[in-house]
Amino acid sequence: MPRTTNYGHAVMDVSPWPNGRGFTGADVWWDYVLSKDEQCRLENLLGVALLNGDVRERLLHSHDNSLLAAFGLSQETQAWLCSVKASSLAELAQAIVSQRQRTSLEAA
Repeated sequence: MPRTTNYGHAVMDVSPWPNGRGFTGADVWWDYVLSKDEQCRLENLLGVALLNGDVRERLLHSHDNSLLAAFGLSQETQAWLCSVKASSLAELAQAIVSQRQRTSLEAA
């Protein structure tokens, strides 16, 4: 029987990255994030980048592989993200959507 976990009551503050301000629940939050598919993990990374300027800088400009790896992103996705020239999260999100659409069309 598959194990199910209730994540409904977990609270985690990831800002400032990566340890927050002392809230409990980090293990539960990371278990939740890493249990999702790569698309969802990437969306969680974008969400954290929206809330935290340091994460945003590391994602958009520094292309910090340790940040990308923390979210369990594949080497292929990490390399693609590092190749994207985006100056804002909106531009990065548009590039991600465009890439997903191209990938869907190629698979069809």
